[in-house]
Amino acid sequence: MGALAVVGLICFAFCCCIACNFDSLKKAIDVIDAAADFLAGTKRIILVPAVFFFFSLVAISIWMGAMACVLSLNHISPSQYIPQGRDLEWKEEVQWMALYMLFGILWITAFFEYCSTFVVMVSASSYYFNSGPEFEEPEGSAEVGAGFKYAFLHQGSIAIGSFIIALIRFIRIVFMYLAREAEKQSGDNAAVKAMVRCAECLLALLEKICDYINASAYAY
Repeated sequence: MGALAVVGLICFAFCCCIACNFDSLKKAIDVIDAAADFLAGTKRIILVPAVFFFFSLVAISIWMGAMACVLSLNHISPSQYIPQGRDLEWKEEVQWMALYMLFGILWITAFFEYCSTFVVMVSASSYYFNSGPEFEEPEGSAEVGAGFKYAFLHQGSIAIGSFIIALIRFIRIVFMYLAREAEKQSGDNAAVKAMVRCAECLLALLEKICDYINASAYAY
């Protein structure tokens, strides 16, 4: 009897939540329905992330070759522990060059990521404003080509947004490396591990906030 009362109370609370947030729920359903119509009418939009992903792969391939050249500037000596292995003795200037290279590839990949987002935004908005009862076709067409054009014209804005994200990701990577070294030095110190996890969560939260702000700015 008690369990039945609890279930009934939960159902009543759920119904109250639906009644109080009916407008928000209806808007969410309308947005999902419009997004489904957009994807059904603009299947070529699926190729947009694939195109920029290909550009990212090309950039990463070139970066790996350049990074290998940078690493070769270090002093290379035979390994004392691995047969036929090699050890790198990092030079200070080469370390800075490697960090510069790391930030560069983070910026480039973030730039392509935001270019893809920008093109999809332009395509979706053009589809929305080209649809309606006042047009010959109620379901309009998305202008994907215009999305690429606008992305090319607004490269500066996209580059600034991707720079912010790349900077945060760079800080996260450096922090994770330093945190792992600190954990090794401290052993199984639970306090150090807790602080590291909290800091990682804060950095991830900061990246999500900046990503939301960038996406909102591009949409505007």
